[in-house]
Amino acid sequence: QDIDAGLFINQATATAATADATIVTDLSDHTSVLEDNPTVTILCGTPSIALVKVGSYDDLNGDGDCISAVGDTIAYTFTVTNTGSVTLTNVLVTDPLVTMVGGPIASLAPGATDSTSFTASYSITQQDIDAGQFTNQATATGITPDASSVTDVSGTSIDNDTPTITVICQNDAILLTKVGVFNDVD
Repeated sequence: QDIDAGLFINQATATAATADATIVTDLSDHTSVLEDNPTVTILCGTPSIALVKVGSYDDLNGDGDCISAVGDTIAYTFTVTNTGSVTLTNVLVTDPLVTMVGGPIASLAPGATDSTSFTASYSITQQDIDAGQFTNQATATGITPDASSVTDVSGTSIDNDTPTITVICQNDAILLTKVGVFNDVD
C-alpha cells in the first residue's frame, strides 16, 4: 500500500517527565524543532506488465494427416503478469484480430499472474492455410496507482515481445480425372 501510494507518512511522539514529575510531549517534525509536521518518505514504484499469448490448433486427424479447413478455430490463452512494484487495476487484454472473452482483471498485485481471465478464438481463412501459419499479437494494459497506464505487447515469454505464430498444416494434393471415349467413325 505504501509503494502504491508512492510515499510513507509517519510521525513519532517524544514523552518525558521533568524533575517535578510533569509530563511533556512533542510530535516529531522532519526539519525543525519548532514545528510538528510528519515525516514524508517518498517511495519509488515501478509499473510494469507482461503478456504471454499461446495459440493452439489441432489440424491433424488421429492418423497424423492434415485436415486444415477454412473456418477451423485457433484457441488462444493469455497469461498476464504484474512485473512491476505497484498494484495494477482494470487490466485489459485487447487483440483486434481475434474474438476476446473475459476480463477485465480488477486488481493485479506486484508479482501476481493471471492465466484464467482472458481467452480468445480465431477462425482461420484460406489465406492463413495458404501461408501455413497465422501470426498475431495482443496488448495488455493496466492502470497504475497514479492513474497512468502501462502496456505490453504479447510475446512467447514475459521477457520478449515475439509474436505468436500458430502453424497451420497444408495438404497439397491435386486430383485429375481423365475419361476417354472411343469414337468409331466407321
